[in-house]
Amino acid sequence: METRTTHITQHAACTQPFLLVCCYICSMIIALIIYLAGGTVYAYTNLMYLPITLVAVTRGKIHGMIHACVSGLMIGPFMPFNQFQPTQYPVNWLMRLAIFVMVAFVIGFLADYYKANYEQNLHRERMLQKAQSATLFSLVKLLESRDVTSGAHVERVSSSCKLLAEELQRLPKFQKQVDSAYIENLYEACPLHDIGKVGIPDDILLKPGKLTDEEFEVMKKHTVIGAETLSEIQQKYPGNKFLQMGIALTRSHHEKWDGSGYPDGIAGEAIPLSARIVAFADVYDALRSKRPYKLGYSHEKAVEIIKQERGQHFDPIITDVFLAHEKSFQTLYDQFNEEGEVPL
Repeated sequence: METRTTHITQHAACTQPFLLVCCYICSMIIALIIYLAGGTVYAYTNLMYLPITLVAVTRGKIHGMIHACVSGLMIGPFMPFNQFQPTQYPVNWLMRLAIFVMVAFVIGFLADYYKANYEQNLHRERMLQKAQSATLFSLVKLLESRDVTSGAHVERVSSSCKLLAEELQRLPKFQKQVDSAYIENLYEACPLHDIGKVGIPDDILLKPGKLTDEEFEVMKKHTVIGAETLSEIQQKYPGNKFLQMGIALTRSHHEKWDGSGYPDGIAGEAIPLSARIVAFADVYDALRSKRPYKLGYSHEKAVEIIKQERGQHFDPIITDVFLAHEKSFQTLYDQFNEEGEVPL
């Protein structure tokens, strides 16, 4: 988000000098039109408010008032009143110039005021961005202190989610929902999906073997623990889309398309899209990765399992997107996997 707003600000700063030059050229053209039309007695004089307003809005009251003075002089002492009166009374053009300046001052004052508010809000947004990044870093590091294998897993899943979202963005069905801001929030919130595991006892979280049914019921609580933790943070930052997405994907990334998942047993599109994306990336990474109770599967074996779960565990559309770009996901996983393990 910060990168996007910075780019917009830089682009605006680059275009302002060009716009200012264009406004002065526009004022000269308007002055020529007034002269050719026969003088200031005609309504064409009012066209001069356009460049004056534009300068005041984009450059503030000082530049606006300067432009108003220049524009007023362009159609002032040397501009005829009409075909029969080659000069204007000084009081006429001086009054017009004063009105131009007053209009520029008022518009420029309001523009400066709202610009200052915008910059203040932008500063707050950047501070919030830093705060949420610090929150993310702290929570992920807290999880890593409990489970040393989570660090690489988080990086791989986050990158896979971003890749999936970028491909979904190309589909008409998701173009309105999945924009660049959505992808950025997803990528940044994805590392939070397992933070609830900090509330799981070590003898279960770090057990070097398959969990019993009772232990698995305890492990399943990590989705609710994580979502509730983020909900408490969100109370201080209501409306924050990053936290909203974090809560959704943390709570629902173990839901299944057919409704057999947990913790809520929701199905289909009732599952948040962010959670469906994370669920897919999480399972693919789990299939490929080595665990205390199993070796990692090969990419081909993982793809075979995923095909079988299409429409059951996974969103069919997300599955199809993955299958259409499976080599990209294989390459991404291999780039992050530095253990050198031999897959099954």
